[in-house]
Formats: sequence, C-alpha cells, structure tokens
Amino acid sequence: MELDPETLERYRQKLRYKACYHLGGFCPDIDDVVQETLVRGINALKEQKIHKLDSVGAFLSGTCNNVILEYQRKIWREGPGDEPAENASLVAPEVEAMELQEAVAAVLVQLSERDGEILRAFYLQERDKEEICRAMGLSDAQFRVALFRAKERFRKIYPAGVKRSVSGRH
Repeated sequence: MELDPETLERYRQKLRYKACYHLGGFCPDIDDVVQETLVRGINALKEQKIHKLDSVGAFLSGTCNNVILEYQRKIWREGPGDEPAENASLVAPEVEAMELQEAVAAVLVQLSERDGEILRAFYLQERDKEEICRAMGLSDAQFRVALFRAKERFRKIYPAGVKRSVSGRH
C-alpha cells in the first residue's frame, strides 16, 4: 500500500496541528515529531502492519501520541535548558570551578561578617555545626536561624547569570 502525495500532505498538516496542540506552538521540535510519526507510519505500511487504508489516520494519530510522549519524557529527563552531552560546554571543568569560586567569594565579601563567617565555616570549610556554635557562641536554634538568614541574603546577592548553585548540606 502507498499513500499519494496529497493524502500524505493532509496527514502531515493534521499531525502538525496535533503536535502544536500538545507541545505548544513555540516548540522547536514540532516538525521532528511530525516527521518521526510519518516515518513510522510509512514503515508500517511498507511492512504491511496496517491492513486497511482506512485505518492509516487512526494509526498515525496513535503513533503521534506515542512520539509526543517519548519527546516529553526526553525533555523531562534532560531538563528544559540542558544541552545534550554531545554539545556540552567546551570550557574546562577547572575553569568553571574557578569562576564559581570567584563568584562565591565576591558575594561573601558583600555579606555581613557574621553571615560570611557562618557560610564559609559550614559550606566551604565543612565544619560541624556544634564546632561552629561553640566558636561563635550560638545555640543550636540560633545557628539554624542565622544560617537560614545568611543563605537568604547570599541568594539575593548571588549573580543570577551563574546557573550553578553552591552545593551543601541542609
């Protein structure tokens, strides 16, 4: 069985409308989803997996649903702004780490002495909470409040352009 070019174009338009509806009109991969659906449909026709020409539309619609779901799972796994590994950043990890350290150091200087000291001790020097409390003369509750507030102040100053966050304990 073969599809004539006019019928194929009609299916393509309907599939494009369906993909736009489910993925949003601004999705850059709509044409890829439609193309993948049509390829699967044509392969099914060639392999005679579709027995009636009347059921091609239903087959393509179901296949399009599957391709859309596969695309959404792929986006969910990778994250909306993530690039695939093959297009990974060309900047060496050491350079990125240095830039991150410089950004963190610049923010810590802008904080009050106490906030900077608490964040440095807990996150950068990885000292125990009890040790920090003894050195600064804080109770456990005071330390938790001070750490929380210091982190909030840090977040307000930390450059928005820097995508990585300082990893630490909660």
